[in-house]
Amino acid sequence: MNNYLIHLLEVSFCFSVLYIVFYLFLRKLTFHKVNRVILLILLPLSLILPVLNEVELPFKKDPINISGFDEFISIDHLTITNHKDKIVTPGSNRNIVDYIWIFYCIGFVIYIIRLLAPIIRLYTIKRKSRTYIKEGYHFIIADVPAIFSFFNWIFIPESKISDYEQPIIDHEKVHSKSLHTIDLIFTEIYIALHWFNPFVYFFKKSIIAVHEFQADQAVINTQIKKSYYLELLFKNITAKQSIKLYSYFNQSIIKKRIDMITKNHSTKTNIIRYAVLIPVLLFLLMAFTKPVHEPEDKFDYTSIPSMSTEIDKKDPPSIFPVKNGSTNDITASFGKSFTHPIEKKKIIHGGIDIRAKEGVPVLATADGMIANTSSEDDWGNLIVISHANGYETWYAHLQGFNIKNGERVKKGQIIGYVGSTGKSTGFHLHYEVRLNKERVNPMDYFKK
Repeated sequence: MNNYLIHLLEVSFCFSVLYIVFYLFLRKLTFHKVNRVILLILLPLSLILPVLNEVELPFKKDPINISGFDEFISIDHLTITNHKDKIVTPGSNRNIVDYIWIFYCIGFVIYIIRLLAPIIRLYTIKRKSRTYIKEGYHFIIADVPAIFSFFNWIFIPESKISDYEQPIIDHEKVHSKSLHTIDLIFTEIYIALHWFNPFVYFFKKSIIAVHEFQADQAVINTQIKKSYYLELLFKNITAKQSIKLYSYFNQSIIKKRIDMITKNHSTKTNIIRYAVLIPVLLFLLMAFTKPVHEPEDKFDYTSIPSMSTEIDKKDPPSIFPVKNGSTNDITASFGKSFTHPIEKKKIIHGGIDIRAKEGVPVLATADGMIANTSSEDDWGNLIVISHANGYETWYAHLQGFNIKNGERVKKGQIIGYVGSTGKSTGFHLHYEVRLNKERVNPMDYFKK
């Protein structure tokens, strides 16, 4: 959940930067078809660029097996030694992230309803109205305040059917032929996912304006006089809105259209202004691309029990994994069974949870080799260290890494930082010790 919210923020940042560049440098150019393509490309680009930090070349042929997040496991599958740990009970308090997530979902649902409502209304109006087909277009004489198009449907007010001149009808045909409705639907879906970003609403206005400029230019290219066409636009100015999603005839849009029609066309040399997007894309690529670390040498993880003397075979994971922390900071211990409130079966906590502030260093608890550094959904940012004699230590929900796959680490070395990634409701470290792939109690290994 945290990862998805972070991804939304990254996408919003990327989208906002790209749109601001378009708005400042490109929106006034009269290359309307190019501007339409640029605007539409911004949507997938903003979605793709942030996920580049997930692209990473594997450093070994047989990666360590990362199981699904199972911080709580069945007691039937684990042998527990004697200990004095407290019984673990799941926390009931909601974190602020939970409320943010709920707020986001409410906004998403509301916007989807607002998207579907006008589409349903259009079908209802069409069913109740008189329709005739000409040249592949469905002309719908309906109770609507202004002319507009939806795919190849062209809605015409029944009270003004004789008032619309052919250029206005041709204008709507251009919208239909150019598939502008598809642009708007994709835009609305994108807005539903990123409704919290104010720039998406400015983007919608820009794509609608470009549609209008493109349709106006197509009509004017049929040798109609600009003065006559402008007169028709003035006649169709209406303060009353049509179906909100698809109406182009409103005062603010028509004013922009008049300005664009009367201005001089951009010269061909102005096409070079689109090159401004290149450094911006390079900046975003650098910001979101995750460096790929190649291993300095190949390493066989099955050879850990017979490692060189660089790793102390007699020293299992023994120090506290959070810098300047203590056992007093443990909020959920490895231990006694309790009945899971949802699954209704006896389970235990498979490790320990240690509270700490965001960014506090996390330490390797023994010499070893980094077997895994990755983002693993519910585990969040996860580090697994393989130690001598069959030991592994797992460090979950990290904010970030300070090491790379295949790196040798020493006991006490900083390997990452406390965070709240993955299935987490607050800043903490989930720490596990495993011996021959079986979980064991980390408390039994801390030096007194």
